[in-house]
Amino acid sequence: MSQTTRTVQLRVYRYKPGDPAPRYDTFAVTATPRTTVLEALQAIRRDQDPSLTLRHSCHHASCGTCGMVVNGREVLACVTLLADLDAPVTVEPLQNAPLISDLVVDMGPFYATFAQAGMPLVRTSENQAGSRPAPGVEALTRFESCLECGLCVSACPVAATDPLYLGPAALAAAWRVVQEPRGADPAQVLAWVDQEHGCWRCHLAFECSTVCPNEVQPGQSIAALRGRLVQGDGLRERPAGAAATPVPPPPAAQRRGLAAWFDPRGRDVGYWAFVLHRLTGLALVLYLALHLWVLSLLARGSQAWDDFIALARSPLFLALDVLLLFGVLFHGLNGLRVALVGLGVAAARHKTLFWMLMAVLVVALLIGGWGLVAAAHP
Repeated sequence: MSQTTRTVQLRVYRYKPGDPAPRYDTFAVTATPRTTVLEALQAIRRDQDPSLTLRHSCHHASCGTCGMVVNGREVLACVTLLADLDAPVTVEPLQNAPLISDLVVDMGPFYATFAQAGMPLVRTSENQAGSRPAPGVEALTRFESCLECGLCVSACPVAATDPLYLGPAALAAAWRVVQEPRGADPAQVLAWVDQEHGCWRCHLAFECSTVCPNEVQPGQSIAALRGRLVQGDGLRERPAGAAATPVPPPPAAQRRGLAAWFDPRGRDVGYWAFVLHRLTGLALVLYLALHLWVLSLLARGSQAWDDFIALARSPLFLALDVLLLFGVLFHGLNGLRVALVGLGVAAARHKTLFWMLMAVLVVALLIGGWGLVAAAHP
């Protein structure tokens, strides 16, 4: 039975060492409903441009080597169907890693963090066929599922701006070692993540968990590390004045910096909560400065007060007041979510917690906006 074919346009990121700047090349490929992004790229390399550089291995989402950014979202190219994507399909290399050529990045710095976390875990036994969970255990689950694909680090908004951040993959690996040391020293691992660029640097956008192809849940692991550190379980006291082992800066990586915050492609609610939290924080600082400036003007006399009251009753001023109220409510409520999840409370239900707090925001905003209008026009 023949499959229907169609022509798909692919915009592929291109860069070779020595090029003055990156560029995008457009290729047309023939695809069936089952054609993957990786198969399309291989067809381009085979039939149109043999200079295209990409990395792949297993073709069934087990090795993690074909991680790429497709239409703005980190995916494994070998299991991502062209039929599920909007055209034209834009294919880019992973972010926050040194770029080697075209779609290939240097994963060496990424792998090095696993060694610092005490990985790899070495298997010492297997579940026997027909074995059942012990009493009180609901089910047997796979403990180590990380493919070491780097998708989480590429998607992380903190990694986009902080080159020293350990990253979600390394922190998730650290939590697995703490849970099951297998000869490693959990206290040493906890001391390693207990630093400025460790688990405290994460802002719990959970984009790492969203893009993870194997449901490793790095965001929840980071929250668990924070909870363990707050409780102090298994952590040796650091000598007075001693600092955590400094993290050597990685090689220059391809980072979009702040531009990554405003790329809407393929991002989940936690990512936008992260961005909006920072924007509202900056806006509140600017408002405070403006507020102090207005107070200095009001000190000039009664006429200044009369002018200000007239301005405060204008529709534009009331709209700005409602916007300010939104900023205060969002920054405070999202900060509460970050604090709770960061301590391990509702980490597995962080989206539900976020939307519950946003419902509180809407109710408070409606009540507060009505109160502002009623006060301005009694």
